[in-house]
Amino acid sequence: MAPKITQTSTQYSLRVPSHRFRQGGRDVYYFALDLEILDGLLPQRVEDNVIREANRRLTPSHARAIQTYLHEQDNWLLGSLMLGIAPDAVEFESYPNEQGEPENPNFGELRILTNRVNTMRIFDGQHRRRAIQDVLAELSNANDDESVAKLDSLRNASMTIVMYIEDDIRTLRLMFADASKDKHIEGHTVTRFDQRDAFNVTAVRLADNSHLFGGRVELERSSVAASSQYLLAVNQLATALKILEVGYGRRVSRDRNDELMLDRDGLYERCRVWSDEFMPAAREEYCGLVSKMIDNSEIPQFRIRTFAYNVTFIRVLAECYRRWIAEHGSWRPLAEFISKASIDHGKEHGLLVDAGLVNLDGKSLFSRRQEMARAADYIVEAAAEAKDAAS
Repeated sequence: MAPKITQTSTQYSLRVPSHRFRQGGRDVYYFALDLEILDGLLPQRVEDNVIREANRRLTPSHARAIQTYLHEQDNWLLGSLMLGIAPDAVEFESYPNEQGEPENPNFGELRILTNRVNTMRIFDGQHRRRAIQDVLAELSNANDDESVAKLDSLRNASMTIVMYIEDDIRTLRLMFADASKDKHIEGHTVTRFDQRDAFNVTAVRLADNSHLFGGRVELERSSVAASSQYLLAVNQLATALKILEVGYGRRVSRDRNDELMLDRDGLYERCRVWSDEFMPAAREEYCGLVSKMIDNSEIPQFRIRTFAYNVTFIRVLAECYRRWIAEHGSWRPLAEFISKASIDHGKEHGLLVDAGLVNLDGKSLFSRRQEMARAADYIVEAAAEAKDAAS
């Protein structure tokens, strides 16, 4: 039986095949709805900046990110919406067998009463709900063939609903808090698993094959500790490669990413030149790793002395390299300038102090985007002046 919404003048607003089960002392119903039917069942727009009922405050940028994902991806995936509903708002009738008796009491037709449908509450999934509303509205207002085809595809696609027999707002809020205890997908996992992103693909490839980064990239955590023998985590490497290609804070459009995916070998080669040629030429600490003069086990003790093995510094070098190549061509003068500079901890007149990147304690770097960008500006300009003075 296909799910459908009946007219509001009839007894039921929804009749849908469902699986009934128990969880946490409550009856729960599990079923699927087409996105278009979901729009009719939950027509109220999720509002910005309002803590409504059992929901946290909506973050519009998060909803827009899901909307863009739905719009751009054909093979999208969304998790279930979790709803609560009043006990007297639903009826459930098990499917009968040939003898007219219940075949299985937990499989049947769920019916939501029209005059009680307003007791339905989303307690987990408001950002997905808002994104579905907005992407359907956006596509409905477009007239091009691609948008019409995408709208038809989304309207007929489905997502799963988990409906709990519970309508007390305080309890639903607690259920949201409980549901949110599920572990968030960490950055290193996204980088390794989402191979539709050109920078993820390249980071994983460099982690396997680069002379500098091969065997020195953390694949199981999203950051590295001071005692780690890795230089950086794979998600941090992917971020550095994005800076290397497009710069700080630049968004990579779907079309641009598709172009980079088609040119994966070209992107890899550009990143490999940075990691395996420029970086060892720019700092003896990297040259030592590539030449095996420095063992991976020595990385933690070098961290105590130099900023070379700091993720922030590696990102700054990526931006310096990108800007220098665009403005001056060959990277060798930049590498020569950086190689002669002091980047040790506690140096009063070191390069990073002059660039405004070192914290007051002299042992840590500022990692905010604007400070890293300013530091890259300073280093590139100072290197250019040194090059002009030498010539």
